[in-house]
Amino acid sequence: MTDGHLSQYLHDLPPSTRNVTSAAMALARLDELDWTPRGGYPGSDVLWPVKCLLCGWEGLRFYSHLRRARPKGRHAGCAPAAEIANRLDQLGRAATGTCTCAQPHAVSAEAFHETALLLASAHADGDSKQSLFLAERLMGPCTATARRGRAAQRAFPRS
Repeated sequence: MTDGHLSQYLHDLPPSTRNVTSAAMALARLDELDWTPRGGYPGSDVLWPVKCLLCGWEGLRFYSHLRRARPKGRHAGCAPAAEIANRLDQLGRAATGTCTCAQPHAVSAEAFHETALLLASAHADGDSKQSLFLAERLMGPCTATARRGRAAQRAFPRS
């Protein structure tokens, strides 16, 4: 996902606060379940290309199916159901909750809110370079992805 376009974060979706918030929450959930996206967030009920970090399988999944409790099985040919929870826990140890990236990500509700509004403005102004920079701060890979997802929920709560 390094094509240098906003679509690497939001597939065919405008960078509205709702879409950016949903994408950040979806990326946090994928991270928690040890999936990695192979394309931008397409929306919750659209097939999303993903890669299983347990075995390397690549295919399509609905995010709406992944946001539920940990599934008993992941896909055909993956780890046995009895081993999945333990493997997820082992892989999840890389998540620190602290962003140590060279370009800090928005991991507080205030920072997420401000950055999302700046992204919407940059996109409306046609500033693709600034839009991509801000999208990276909201949705780029980071060891604090789960924290950023929680910040997104607090910044733009659903009513």
